[in-house]
Amino acid sequence: MVLPRGPTGFDARAVWRATLPVLLACAADAFAAHPLLTEDTATQGAGKFELELGNAWTRDGGERAYEFGPQLSYGVLPNLDAIVRPAWLALRTAGDGATTARGAGDTAVDVKWRFYEAGAVSVATRGGIGAPTGDAARGLGAGRATYHALAATSMHTAPLAFHANLGYTRARGDAVNRRDLFHASTAAVMTIDSGWQLLLYDIAVDTNPERARSTPPGVVRIGAIYTVRPGCDVDFGYQARLNHAAPARVLLAGLTVRW
Repeated sequence: MVLPRGPTGFDARAVWRATLPVLLACAADAFAAHPLLTEDTATQGAGKFELELGNAWTRDGGERAYEFGPQLSYGVLPNLDAIVRPAWLALRTAGDGATTARGAGDTAVDVKWRFYEAGAVSVATRGGIGAPTGDAARGLGAGRATYHALAATSMHTAPLAFHANLGYTRARGDAVNRRDLFHASTAAVMTIDSGWQLLLYDIAVDTNPERARSTPPGVVRIGAIYTVRPGCDVDFGYQARLNHAAPARVLLAGLTVRW
């Protein structure tokens, strides 16, 4: 992706590099139940809604990015959801020429379908389009539509649940950035009787979007979800990098309501 330098010297590419980990979370590789990276196979049920209000604070050296990513899901059928996920971003680069950018990011419009269930195992797919609602010149979006698809498998063996994903995003490729981006992740969640769900681990590896860099960013995430009352959850999480291609750390917090 070629991002221009604005008339006031605003280096949009520097902002893009600072926010890249956040923007990747708006693609097919991180639509899971907050604060997970790995999508499970659950759907809402016909006629039911779920609203996730997710927040992520990313820091890598002096560069910082904040993302607010509300996600609304509606159960069209018992095993089919329609999903929309806009984003709001705040980015800051480091150094003497530090820049900031705030505003709407790109918006994902998806469908999720759980098409197989056999005992403890289920399989689903999720796919859609990333609508270019963010300002690409300021590093807030891709500048054109992107497309993504994800395969998810879940296995429930109470009190544990295991999830695994394989994903693909068709991005805007050019001489600097790759067009084809792949994702793999796996997670384990433990349910505790007191209303807690503990994210024991969530490990993800993604294609490095920059052609000049071959190392795939790898991260690990832990966290917890607490059910305040039926239909209302709060969550928090922490993400660390497995290599220097990924952001140093990410803090997460969210609220989910269902009705």
